[in-house]
Amino acid sequence: MRVAVVWLVGASLLAARPVAGQDGQTWVAKASAPTDVSATVGGVAPVAVAPVVAQQWDYLYRFIGVEFVLCLEGHQESGQVHVDGFRLARMMEASSTTVRYEPCDIPNYIGTAHNHPPASGDPPACYRSVPDRKSFQEDTKAIVDVVICGEDKWVWILRDGRVGGTVPPQAPGGGSP
Repeated sequence: MRVAVVWLVGASLLAARPVAGQDGQTWVAKASAPTDVSATVGGVAPVAVAPVVAQQWDYLYRFIGVEFVLCLEGHQESGQVHVDGFRLARMMEASSTTVRYEPCDIPNYIGTAHNHPPASGDPPACYRSVPDRKSFQEDTKAIVDVVICGEDKWVWILRDGRVGGTVPPQAPGGGSP
């Protein structure tokens, strides 16, 4: 079973990048990513997630029942962070509430995304836990941290403290995410 899961994840990750076509890049995915509900700057959201990336996040969220970490690939341009792709982080241990992984070391690295798997009957956990905050703080190369908390649901946090996503961020007990 482990080999099948790794193969499926590996195969789906290959699709999380643009494919060079005759007329340039072609995205093989749904037409658009979910709308970011965060405040916009100059008419654009501070974080742009490629539609194919959003589609693959949904797939992974639906079919992997433990926490996982993704090394995000992308760039910054005109004050906006673009998430163009990802690779599965090298994970050493994972459960439904925690994951241990090695630091990401990939070209065009911009940060990490990880999921909060659904707990039976509970609403999605769209916030960063204390360990999530610590990991982001210690990763000096990361400029964005993403929590995937449902299909088409995620929250992002930028190094400068801005927060947004496709759902309003939650914080257990109040306060900011």
